[in-house]
Amino acid sequence: MRKLLVLLSITALFTACGNPQKAVSYAEDKQFFDAVRKLEKKPNEADLRRDVIDLYNQAVRVHQDRIEAFRNSMDLRRFDQTIGEYNSLQRLSEAIRTSSVFREVQAPNYFTEVQRVKEDAAAAYYDAGIRFLDEGTKQGASRAYQHLQKTAQYVPNYRDVVRLQREAFEASIINIVINPIQTGFFQNNWNNNWNADMRIRFLHQQLAMDLGGPGNIAGSARFFSDMDAMRLNIRPDWVVDISWQGLSMPPNILNRYDRQLSKNIQVGKDSSGRPVFQTVRAVLHVTRYQNPGADIDYRIVDVETNTNLEWSRVNINNNIGVFETATFTGDSRALDQNDWALVNNRLGGQMNEQMMRDMYDQLLRELRQRIRARTL
Repeated sequence: MRKLLVLLSITALFTACGNPQKAVSYAEDKQFFDAVRKLEKKPNEADLRRDVIDLYNQAVRVHQDRIEAFRNSMDLRRFDQTIGEYNSLQRLSEAIRTSSVFREVQAPNYFTEVQRVKEDAAAAYYDAGIRFLDEGTKQGASRAYQHLQKTAQYVPNYRDVVRLQREAFEASIINIVINPIQTGFFQNNWNNNWNADMRIRFLHQQLAMDLGGPGNIAGSARFFSDMDAMRLNIRPDWVVDISWQGLSMPPNILNRYDRQLSKNIQVGKDSSGRPVFQTVRAVLHVTRYQNPGADIDYRIVDVETNTNLEWSRVNINNNIGVFETATFTGDSRALDQNDWALVNNRLGGQMNEQMMRDMYDQLLRELRQRIRARTL
């Protein structure tokens, strides 16, 4: 029964949160420390002195039982848990050595035991890291890097762990090439002009740079345009293909509304030289247009297996972005700077370009989020 309780405690410890190497405390520890505090106030009380010694021995046995159970486990987390138990034993030992019963108890220093466990842990994580690295896969390299990091945490500069960490880290990085966007805008002249726009032609380069570019690692990946990959002789692990085959075109009116304007302006001075004001009024007639929309297909392909890791569509919603223009009736002096900006907006090239810029920015933002989420 006692062994069963210990095993159940071990299972609970493996699933516990927090710093795994932090000293762990149980009911026996609390009872011991409570008794030590009472002994500080009554150092010569015989019964209390016996209680402190008995409680110390009980608490030590609890931690030693758990250490023994961890020793028989194959789970690599046993090392952190074992160190936590030894840290608790060290606290118990320090408390008893500074009490009035220190001559009556053998309270060892556990520094050597902790160092031995760290050496064993470094070796175990090192060996596991080597096995994962030998798999020759991105996932294996990533797990190797994590295990080799643990090795270095236990014993810095253990064997050649620094070199192997660099090797595993580099092997775990996914090189992603974003290919030039494929378009099919042939409906009218304006679409053809947009198809030739430098922003669309080089969207893939902008996307690669926004995601970090070839010089930076974002999540678990580096991003390249096709030209970057060619220039740097990079063999891609994944490629991203983007297809933009059509647009829903403006102008599409969402709604119209009027806004009453009024302003007090100085129109002169009276005979005493004081300013004379007049209220001028106008009505601003505002028309709200929706931005153009599009459905953009993209897919992420694993080059080695030629499988689609993701194949989806980005919907640019017409109603997300709007563009406003206006006319007015009445006294023009009632308009402020913002009102004039609306009046000067005209349906045509400038307005269309602004709508397309808004849609482009939305597209770029959504693609960035989708691709980045895949690599985190």
